[in-house]
Amino acid sequence: MHNNTDSRPVGKCKGCPMNLKKLCAVFNRPQEQWSHGNCKGYMNEALYTHYLEEQMLAPPKTHKELRQEKAAELKTVSHQNGTVSRTGKRW
Repeated sequence: MHNNTDSRPVGKCKGCPMNLKKLCAVFNRPQEQWSHGNCKGYMNEALYTHYLEEQMLAPPKTHKELRQEKAAELKTVSHQNGTVSRTGKRW
C-alpha cells in the first residue's frame, strides 16, 4: 500500500477505473505520470485487467493471522520433559 500523499490521484484521473479515490491502483506517484502530458495507465484496459488478476490471487496474511498460526503450532510442540503445552499459561 502506498503511504504518502504523493500517491493520491489528480483531477485528470477522474473516470479511470484504476482511480481508487485515495490512491492509484497501479502507480505510486500519479502526478509524475501526468507531468509529461498523458498518463500511460489512463483508461488502459490491459493494465486494468492485470490489476484485477492480481486482486483475484489470495491476499497476503495479516500479522494477526500469522501470529495465531504460530501460537497454534507452538501448542503442539513437545517440551524437553516430554509434555505438550496445553493452554500456553504459565504455572
